[in-house]
Amino acid sequence: MNKSKFKAEFTLKQHTPIIHFQSGQNGATLRATELKPKFDRFLLHNVEDIPFIKNANGHKSLDYKVTIAINGQGVKGTPNNFLYFANNSAQGDEFKYTIKSQSVIVTFFSYRTDLIESINRYFNDFLLITNFGSRSTKGYGSFGKSIENAETVLRKYYPIVFKITNVGDISKWEVKVDTIHKKLKSGINFIQYHKSLLFQYMCTQNIRWEKRNIKEKFSVLATGKPPIDCDTRGQYRYIRAMLGTAGINEYDRGNKTVTIDGGEIERFASPIIYKIIGNSIYLLGDKSYEKIMGKPFIFQYKQSSFTINTPSKSEFDLHKFLKFVEKNDNIISEVK
Repeated sequence: MNKSKFKAEFTLKQHTPIIHFQSGQNGATLRATELKPKFDRFLLHNVEDIPFIKNANGHKSLDYKVTIAINGQGVKGTPNNFLYFANNSAQGDEFKYTIKSQSVIVTFFSYRTDLIESINRYFNDFLLITNFGSRSTKGYGSFGKSIENAETVLRKYYPIVFKITNVGDISKWEVKVDTIHKKLKSGINFIQYHKSLLFQYMCTQNIRWEKRNIKEKFSVLATGKPPIDCDTRGQYRYIRAMLGTAGINEYDRGNKTVTIDGGEIERFASPIIYKIIGNSIYLLGDKSYEKIMGKPFIFQYKQSSFTINTPSKSEFDLHKFLKFVEKNDNIISEVK
C-alpha cells in the first residue's frame, strides 16, 4: 500500500506564544508529549468506535505516533507579568517561546488507516478548541490549521461561547485578556477602578462575596475603606472560586496573609478558556465549575479560621453570568 495512507501531515500557524519548561532547547515548540494525550482524549470522546489500546492500568490511548518540527528559528520573549505566574521577567524569559516563521509541522503515522482518516477529519477541530503549554486558559499556546467556520466549530464543542467585542490591536491580546478577566473576576483597583462583574452579578442573586466577610472575621485586616457590599444582606459565599482557584489560595495585605484551604480541592482551573483565533478573542465556557459548587473552604489568618461555602447550583450559572456581563458592560457578546 502507498505509505501516504499511513501518514497525515499538517502545517500549522502559531497564533500566540507557548510557555513551557523546555524553551532553552533547540527547536522547542508544541510538544508531542502534550499534544498526543490531549488529542487522544478528544478523539476517544468524539469519535464512535475508534480503535484504542489499553495499558496495564486500563488507560486508553490510540495507536499512532506524532512528530513535531518547526520551520524557522525559535525566539524567546518575556511573558506578560499579569497573565504569567512569575513576576520576575528574567525568570519568565526562560518560559515564553514563539517562532519567527510561525510555521509548525505536525506529522502523524499509524498503520491503522481508520485512525489516519479520523485524524485528518478532526485535527483542525481539536486545534480550534485547544491551547497548549502553561497558562493555556489565558490564551497562550494557540495553534491552528484553518480558521474557516471557526465559530461553528467552537459552538459544536463548547456549550458557552462569547467573543470580546472590541479587540483592537490583536498583537496586544495579552493586555486585553488580562483586563477582561480582571473585570470579570476580581475587579480593577489601579489606573482605573472597576468593580468585579462577578460581584455585581452575585448581588443580583442575593449573594455576598467573601472579601467583606474576611475583614469582618479578621478585624486586623479591616484597614482603609470598607469593601463595597451588596445593597441586600444575603449569604456570604466564596464566589471568586467559580472562575478558578490557584494552587496556593491566599489574600495578601502587606505582611498579613490569609490562606484558603479547600481540602481535597487543591486547584481548580477556570471554566473559561480564552482562545485567540486570527484577529478574534473568544471565551469558551463549560460546566466544570459545578464540581466545586457547595463546597466548604477554610479561610485562616494565624490561629483564627472560619469556613465559607462556594455557591450552590441554584446560586450560580456561568452562562447567565456572562449574559449579565454582555448586557451591563458590553465587553463581550455571545456567539450563536
